[in-house]
Amino acid sequence: MAKVSASILACDQTRIGEQVRAAEQGGADLLHVDVMDGVYVENLTFGPQMVRDLKKITKLPVSVHMELLMPERYLPMFARAGADILTFQLDACNNPIHFLKEIRKAGLKAGLGIGPAYGVENLRYLLHHIDWLILMSVEPGYGGQNFEASVFEKLRRTRELMAETGITVPISVDGGVNEETGRALVRAGADVLIAGSYIFGSGDIAGHVGNLKRL
Repeated sequence: MAKVSASILACDQTRIGEQVRAAEQGGADLLHVDVMDGVYVENLTFGPQMVRDLKKITKLPVSVHMELLMPERYLPMFARAGADILTFQLDACNNPIHFLKEIRKAGLKAGLGIGPAYGVENLRYLLHHIDWLILMSVEPGYGGQNFEASVFEKLRRTRELMAETGITVPISVDGGVNEETGRALVRAGADVLIAGSYIFGSGDIAGHVGNLKRL
């Protein structure tokens, strides 16, 4: 059974508190907060104040996914805001090992995100520095994309690399997650399903969280 991380990017922003509580009541394990800068991706989204406010209304861990350039600049503000997990995109960071160490030093779990156009072989040299892995099944920052089935091959190879190195971290998949893709992802080895539209775009937030948790 996979865990479910509810992505607030798909929330009605006039009702975020209400919808987050519904996801928590439905059994969500984490909240996923996409932070986009309008440069690495075209979209602009949330900042540290959103994390700070979420921590006031929920006991769920808050996982911040930085889809932005120069992620190192933003560690102090998200650490102060109370983020529990901080993930950055591998292709957006020049010195990923150093930054992963800095995230841990700040008391957060260190996460790494890999986009659909990039392979996972470098994980051999990074696994011992990370606590959280996000494999993206759509390009970051753009809505309405087709699910990239190449993520299944990456899941398989990541599991092999973990077996070879003896290091295991939770594998999350982000993008296009619903009941159909979620079932296949769990079978392929995903530990965490990150879902936004499927959960918050429905008329039954708690029910849709439950559907994913039962896969």
